[in-house]
Amino acid sequence: MSYPSFKNYVRTLSSLLKTKGSWLLEESKDLAGLCLMYGRLLDLTPDEKKSLLLAAYFKNLGAIYISDYLLEQEFRDYSQMAASMNIWFAASTQIAKSAGLTEVATILEQYHLREVPQHNLARIFQVLNTWVACQQPKGWGQPMTTQETRLILEQRAQLQWSDPSIVGHFLQCCN
Repeated sequence: MSYPSFKNYVRTLSSLLKTKGSWLLEESKDLAGLCLMYGRLLDLTPDEKKSLLLAAYFKNLGAIYISDYLLEQEFRDYSQMAASMNIWFAASTQIAKSAGLTEVATILEQYHLREVPQHNLARIFQVLNTWVACQQPKGWGQPMTTQETRLILEQRAQLQWSDPSIVGHFLQCCN
């Protein structure tokens, strides 16, 4: 039995996301591109860059199990969003675990929490995901400007929700 190339594997993930919603695919592509670019800047190993890239696609696979209504909602507060989206987070993590992608699953378990993740790649992924998520169009509103997104990241660092050193380095690289 032959196994798909890494490129074909990513195409398969892309196809699954596109079926649920083209915006999920676009967000994953944008995040994957940012993960690869920033991974090069940090001189991450090829395996670490692949883990970040796969996390960018796997993080949205759990949306397959979420109703379209929930995906299009604007939530009043974090607790309402977390209660509704925990299914998404858990499903994405479980899909990665089932695929044997332990490091990707670890990233997915930690990146969405309001705390600095323990895992180094999850800390990086959390910052990059926040950047991309803030700048994506949503069903309920316009994407944030670069300045608004910078402010969000700086606030997350001050609150210790994201690693201040990674936020600082990333924002410095964005200049």
